[in-house]
Amino acid sequence: MRWFRSFGYNLKQGCKGIFRNSIMSTASVLVLLSCMIIVGTFYLVIVNIEENFNRVDNLNVIEVRIPATYSDAQIEEIGSALKGIYAELPILEGEPVFVSKEEHLSRFKELYKDQEWSTFFDETLNPLRPSYELTFSGTAEITEAAKIITRIESIKLSDGNFAVQSTDISSNIKLYENVTGIKQTLLAVGLWLMGILLIISLFVIMNTIKLGVFARRNEVMFMRYCGATKAFIRTPFLVEGVIIGLFSAALSLGVEFLLYRYVLSGVVASVTTAISGGGILLSPYANHLPVLAVLFCAVGLFAGLISGSISLKKYLKV
Repeated sequence: MRWFRSFGYNLKQGCKGIFRNSIMSTASVLVLLSCMIIVGTFYLVIVNIEENFNRVDNLNVIEVRIPATYSDAQIEEIGSALKGIYAELPILEGEPVFVSKEEHLSRFKELYKDQEWSTFFDETLNPLRPSYELTFSGTAEITEAAKIITRIESIKLSDGNFAVQSTDISSNIKLYENVTGIKQTLLAVGLWLMGILLIISLFVIMNTIKLGVFARRNEVMFMRYCGATKAFIRTPFLVEGVIIGLFSAALSLGVEFLLYRYVLSGVVASVTTAISGGGILLSPYANHLPVLAVLFCAVGLFAGLISGSISLKKYLKV
């Protein structure tokens, strides 16, 4: 019961401190709210853009089409050369996948199964060519991905001729470059803004707690004379910072939901359309709620505890 009474006392004193300096407390909440909303919004934009482009077929796949005039021996020779490239470039995953012209036709007919003209093609009338598919890591740098194309173009057959021309190589490296560039830019901007607002939040909460310390200076001095421990004096002020941080986190989750539902969908749609011209699928907010809750609470607790500790260390002198 003692710990329960102690918890109740600290919570009561922390709430009193917040209402005693209501203007500064409100400013602390608003600054922290801005910080969390910016962090959460950039997170949701990046995640949704990545999820949408993960749905794009062959985004990180390079297709090497085999000329129709090549023999089976030459096709196998190209396959062996591509396996050698896998050994040279660690960003490539798995191994080259051979896709026959029959399998390409099957994919083609599945893709356009709703079109009547797709029934005109069959195994006897198949204009498609066999190919090899090479998959590179989704975290690869664009310069590393471009090296794959260069190596493929340098493959020579046993007769000394180049195996494939640049027109025989199909890839979405340009699209991959756009996606990677936008994600990196958003991440960098988001981290910078989060850092700036977090520092501002620390200073505002510190000032709020310093006002509380000043307002209770006589009470604090009396407690010290009566033998109160440092922890007993510090805890209510730390609780005040934690309450501000957690309240800001809870408020941010609600505001983020409204932004996600009514604003963010348009932002993600415009970014995705600008890159690829395609539509988007926005994942449900509930899918991201656990991550956002942990993220916001972590930011709120960090800001509350750090600012409270610094304020007390510098100004309380206990």
